[in-house]
Amino acid sequence: MMSSTDKEITGDPIAFDDVEAMGESFYDEKWTDGLPVLAPTAERVEAMLGGRDGGELLGTMPPRWRRAHVHHVAVNAVLAGCRPEYFPVVLAGVRAILDPALNLYGVQGTTNPAGVMLVVNGPARTELDVNSGHNLFGQGWRANATIGRAIRLCMINIGGGLPVYGDMSTLGNPNKYGSCIAENEELSPWEPFHVERGFAADQSVVTAAGVTAPQNIAILSQDPIAILDGIAGALMSSGSNLVLFTAQPLVVIGPVHATHLARNGYDKKSIREYLWEKGTIDITGVGGTDGKAMREWKARCYHVDGDREIMRPTVTPEDIGLVIAGGKSGPHSAVLQPFNITQLVSKPVE
Repeated sequence: MMSSTDKEITGDPIAFDDVEAMGESFYDEKWTDGLPVLAPTAERVEAMLGGRDGGELLGTMPPRWRRAHVHHVAVNAVLAGCRPEYFPVVLAGVRAILDPALNLYGVQGTTNPAGVMLVVNGPARTELDVNSGHNLFGQGWRANATIGRAIRLCMINIGGGLPVYGDMSTLGNPNKYGSCIAENEELSPWEPFHVERGFAADQSVVTAAGVTAPQNIAILSQDPIAILDGIAGALMSSGSNLVLFTAQPLVVIGPVHATHLARNGYDKKSIREYLWEKGTIDITGVGGTDGKAMREWKARCYHVDGDREIMRPTVTPEDIGLVIAGGKSGPHSAVLQPFNITQLVSKPVE
């Protein structure tokens, strides 16, 4: 494991007088996200590896392009408090964020508040008790908290994504401590997210997204148009990256909203098409579009709709990721805005 100050931990054991001394040393070396960590003893790291080849190279991790070996990931999973049975999901998550399509260099170094969120599909959801229901973005689930945190600690300790030095986010957001959810496949009226993406239903899959914190959409009406208009408005708010950049957002539709939409004949394809068609920004009469960059912007997403001048997303309807998750306690959905240039990346859990 490496620190964010470019020091490398050798293979030699590091001795501490007590747990408190270890914690303070880790804070000083910036090997933590600011929260207490579990000591990465040789025994715990070996248990996390579970017989895997720790020397396997997964790739190089930006922004400092350090080599990410399986052993490095195991150390950070221990630090995060993961159980060994979570490690295959963590590994799949690391493979996903290292895929060039996610653009981790951009996500790590941007001034945007985006971080990485994982979505788990398939049998691993229930086997590992990854929360897909009530309060899934919140506290209370060890799997969600520690798997997401392990990815973040890898981004800090391997990639060098330390605030100011590697992570230039102006504001940041709470999910940058780590974010992991599961799709609520049991309450979804449609095929699971990973099946849409070409995997078998009985296969465990992790999808990584470079996104900001969830923006809640509370629509009390059972009218599908009211629900979709609310989501579309959040998707294309005035500060949305979808106006300027080609990026793939994630929309989490709550089970109550999903039920109303399905009952009225909507499927995922028609939902995406509606969100793209209605997710617009009215720029009628707006000035300041004479510069070259603004002209190029208008050429990509400018449309005329009757007497209105509107901007639509620069992406296609198929680029909008739809996940069904959350509890049945209320009519809520969420939009997670993407980083400027990023795609959703899915990897199987091996």
